Amino acid sequence: MIALAGEIIGLGLIIFGYLLGSVPSTFIIGKIFFGIDIRNQGSGNVGGANAIRLFGKKAGLFGGLLDILKGTFVILICRFVLSDQDIDSSFLSKDLVIATAGFFAIFGHCFSLYLKFSGGKGGATTAGVILALDYFSFIILVLFWLIVVGSTRFTSLGNLLSVITVPLFLDYRIEDNSYFYLGVAITLLIYFKHRANVIRLLTGEERKFGDKETIV
Repeated sequence: MIALAGEIIGLGLIIFGYLLGSVPSTFIIGKIFFGIDIRNQGSGNVGGANAIRLFGKKAGLFGGLLDILKGTFVILICRFVLSDQDIDSSFLSKDLVIATAGFFAIFGHCFSLYLKFSGGKGGATTAGVILALDYFSFIILVLFWLIVVGSTRFTSLGNLLSVITVPLFLDYRIEDNSYFYLGVAITLLIYFKHRANVIRLLTGEERKFGDKETIV
């Protein structure tokens, strides 16, 4: 019975991760403060880069910050709930629940329940999850992203290249294999969500960070 209760709690946290990750920060900002659906403007993406182009730096960065924090919050809540809860079983473990909830927070951002399973590209929420898991891996991720975006002005390229560091450093920094597999799953998800960006990068049609978009 105790193991079953632990598994129910673990599954509940994974569902919580998806539901919180699904909250579309920039969509809400666009609706409340600008009266628009961000999905119909600019690149159509609900991520921070498109929000900055449309809403300006302050509103766009605030939306991006919220996307980061929801990933961080999911991990912190999991650790708080599981701190005194032994859920090790043949099916779930504490680390597996935390890693899976973190992944589903990112998955929720990419395929939001509240936006009919559309969403962003996952970069900011990935950063938030990594921040809560391991600050050193987060620093490497952000530094790599800043170098790539600073030199090319392509946020998509920054996401694609920096996410490769995630499974490598999580595997090096955290002993449990759950986090390495989390990193691999995140990388595959980010590349899947950026498949159109890859084509635009190859054809020279990708939008650059900081380019202004006009709201129509």
